Amino acid sequence: MDKEKRAAEKRAARSHKEDVILNRVLIWFGAAVVVELVLLLLNRYYINITTAPGEIEFAGALLKAWPAIIGVTAVGTVVCLLWAIFSAKNGKRATLPGILFGVFLTALVISVITYRFYGTGVQFLCGAVPAAAVLALVYYLYQHEFFVITVLSALGLLGLWLFRRAGGAHQPLLYAYLVVLAVILVAAVLLCRSMSAHGGSLTLGGKKLQVFAHNASYGMVYLTCAVVAVAVVAALVLGTSAAYYLIFALVAWLFIMAVYYTVKLM
Repeated sequence: MDKEKRAAEKRAARSHKEDVILNRVLIWFGAAVVVELVLLLLNRYYINITTAPGEIEFAGALLKAWPAIIGVTAVGTVVCLLWAIFSAKNGKRATLPGILFGVFLTALVISVITYRFYGTGVQFLCGAVPAAAVLALVYYLYQHEFFVITVLSALGLLGLWLFRRAGGAHQPLLYAYLVVLAVILVAAVLLCRSMSAHGGSLTLGGKKLQVFAHNASYGMVYLTCAVVAVAVVAALVLGTSAAYYLIFALVAWLFIMAVYYTVKLM
């Protein structure tokens, strides 16, 4: 009886955990749909405006309003972040301030990128939103090392995309991003070496944090760092035409990793 009871409790705990994961994935995808809809409306009525009555006036009014929108959303982001931090420190639930923080932060990012980069920025965001939803799916359903691999590959893809699209005044942004990407790749290698020596855990602020499983595949993370670095360097050397094909090469690498880690889940 005790064995049956423990087995039933384990099944119930597993079912509850799966329900929580499913709910979180659905929340991410629901939020992505809402944000994507907002971006499509921006693309239609702010970027690709026509001579229809009111469209030019609306786009002009929105252009003038962006600085105020950026200011309001920035203040809202900071206030909600502080609210969430103080709520957590006092042992209270931070669900509401956490949600509001995400809403204000998303609005701030959309406002800044749309105001600064106009059509290119909206196009980038339209691709970034579903990518973020996929990253959430990977985080909740796959091994954490595959999530890191997906993030690194996505950063490499973004670097190649920026290399093909950035020009003129945006060149400094491209090179700044490539420097940040190089730092992230080196940091990923160093952190993985540290975790491999400590059973997949990191010590932060005196607390031990279990990041990867004990049997994590660190070699795939190292290999992904090398693949991303080679792809970006090759694009810089060979030019924008090569960058176009290197984007497909990185997507193919990510697909191979997805198949590999899906098989490992079975």
